[in-house]
Amino acid sequence: MEGERILIDSLNRRFRVKVPVGLSETPPNLRIAKASKPWRIYFRMLGTVLPAFFLMYTSLFMVMGAVELEPILVLSSALCSLPLVFLIFRLHRPRLIHVRLAVPDVNGSEAHALSEGGSLRTPVKTSLSRFLMKDDSILDMPPSRQLWAIFAVIVSIGVILTVLLLQSTTEIVGKSLFILLAIPLWLIGFSLPVLAWWGTSTTLLGLPTRRRDAESWLIAGMASAFPAIIFNSLVAPELIPSSLADWSAQLSLLAIGAPLCEEIFKALAVAIFLPSIKGPKQGFQIGFTVGLGFALIENLQYIGASLFGGPISTTMTILVRGIGSIPAHAVWTAISGTAIGWMATDKKFKARMSWRAQSLTIRAIDIAERAGIDADGDGDLSGFDGARPTLEEAIDSASAEQSDFENSWFLIDPRTGTPTNPVHTTKTNLEGFSVTYDKGAGAIKAAASLSPKKFSLALVLAIAGHSFWNGSSFLSYHAPTEWLGMSEAEGVLVMLAWTLILIVSVLIVARRLLSGIQNLDSDF
Repeated sequence: MEGERILIDSLNRRFRVKVPVGLSETPPNLRIAKASKPWRIYFRMLGTVLPAFFLMYTSLFMVMGAVELEPILVLSSALCSLPLVFLIFRLHRPRLIHVRLAVPDVNGSEAHALSEGGSLRTPVKTSLSRFLMKDDSILDMPPSRQLWAIFAVIVSIGVILTVLLLQSTTEIVGKSLFILLAIPLWLIGFSLPVLAWWGTSTTLLGLPTRRRDAESWLIAGMASAFPAIIFNSLVAPELIPSSLADWSAQLSLLAIGAPLCEEIFKALAVAIFLPSIKGPKQGFQIGFTVGLGFALIENLQYIGASLFGGPISTTMTILVRGIGSIPAHAVWTAISGTAIGWMATDKKFKARMSWRAQSLTIRAIDIAERAGIDADGDGDLSGFDGARPTLEEAIDSASAEQSDFENSWFLIDPRTGTPTNPVHTTKTNLEGFSVTYDKGAGAIKAAASLSPKKFSLALVLAIAGHSFWNGSSFLSYHAPTEWLGMSEAEGVLVMLAWTLILIVSVLIVARRLLSGIQNLDSDF
């Protein structure tokens, strides 16, 4: 019989053995349920940022070794980088899911052989098919209120430790508790606010998002910190005139060098995803997430350094960066991302960019194969064997381009077994993941005024916002103490008051921008 084979043993006994069914094409319009595990994304994020942080510094040492012609430093840095790169790729390697589908069939069987051994028995006759599909499960985030509540608890613990240290009778207890809680405070303090802002923005935007896409945006933001730290550490200091006073040089680095390079590199990280961006709404989402990825790396460093200042320094750093610096980084990059999203609505522009990228790839394969390297793995050295569309053909095909996102995944609550949709809080149709919004002309106008359609103007606006934050933060302490003759305590109070004003301003801008973007047409 088909799908069976006969085995004969040494005693001439015949055994009928079923053969496992082969792989087939994935059925169209298939929907896959997956148990909701919202905290898994947090641990994946932690597992990425920790090796990425150390990889950033090994990369910096590698560049320094190359600049100073120190081969030992370059080699040792490269060797230290390899396991870190392996860990990151291991965590985010593409995943395939092996699906078996048993459908009732009177002509089928009640027993089916499995490819890994053993068998599957069904209570009725079924036909079995199996196939591989990509893990395109949607982004599953913990509830925002839960995240912010934990953040409030972390800040409260820091305040309690500070109070204990300020009392002579409880100082020893405060120090002991701080030593025990320093590492948990650091890990949760630098990462949880990023997840909270990520969850808040995802919920408010209401865009169904693949988890692997969202993680790639976050990783791109982390990666953009690599060239930024190299520029800030090695290039920018060399551009500052040596005749400047120390405070002027520091102000120049903070208000000019850092904003300029960081916003450019973050915008470039967003631009990498231009072929997949459908409009300004998705551009905002990608820009916001890239900014969070950059802030995650930066946050790890700042809060780690603040531990040496005790619970007062740690608590203030967690609080200020959690509700101020993190959304600021995200908003500035979202402004650039929204402009890139507007660029993406021009399908001819996208087609030209994609065609140029494809042409460069084809040219590289041709050059490699002329040099005797089988670059495309087809077993010959004839150059690129695929289609070579002209620019006009690429533009024509782009006009008929449709979204490739298939809503084949939904989440189920593991406790109740019912479908759940943590992404949307607005009116939502779970079956099609369609989202409807009440249009608000005022909100859309507000978004347009904060995020220009022209990319160059948006980038200048992002750099200006970043520059104002850094420069004014530095001057808020330096000016009172150095120029106005205030005491150090008075200078700290002025700096804290100004920081509060900056935080409130960024939150207002973030709210207006999110409100406007949220009310854009869902096609964007």
